[in-house]
Amino acid sequence: MTDMHTDKRLSELGRIVESQQDRLFRFAYMRVGNRPDAEDIVQDVFLRLFRSGERLSHVRSLGHYLLRCVDNGCRDYFRRRSCGLLPESAAGQEAEPEDRPMHEEYLRITALLSSIPEEQAEVVRLKCVDGLKFREIAALLGIPLATAKSRYRYGIGHIRDNMDI
Repeated sequence: MTDMHTDKRLSELGRIVESQQDRLFRFAYMRVGNRPDAEDIVQDVFLRLFRSGERLSHVRSLGHYLLRCVDNGCRDYFRRRSCGLLPESAAGQEAEPEDRPMHEEYLRITALLSSIPEEQAEVVRLKCVDGLKFREIAALLGIPLATAKSRYRYGIGHIRDNMDI
């Protein structure tokens, strides 16, 4: 039997999952390139969120906090994979039929972003793919607002140059 406190936390987590899950999944998918790993990363974040209990009272923006957690989860994923603790990504494998449109979009975006410096690519991805505002990008990356804006401007400029637009 669960106590009222646990029931309340489960209910609150349910609302958070419902409001944030799609955004966080897209964020993770654009980084890892396959559905199972992206789903696992987001699920781990929600599990840690539930286990953290009342420790979220210090969080000013839950959305930013969760994006940061998913970003850290993606970094951990790549770190474990590079150390041989995970099998190579399924990104090179054929996508499931229901995932093909998202996977094709991932491949197009990845190709464009690979043509510019990583710092610029990260800001362009956060702005264009994840829909974050410059203020949110600066907070997430721990950089000044002006730096986020200039990285975006230079990144978009390089992409346009590469596309001959």
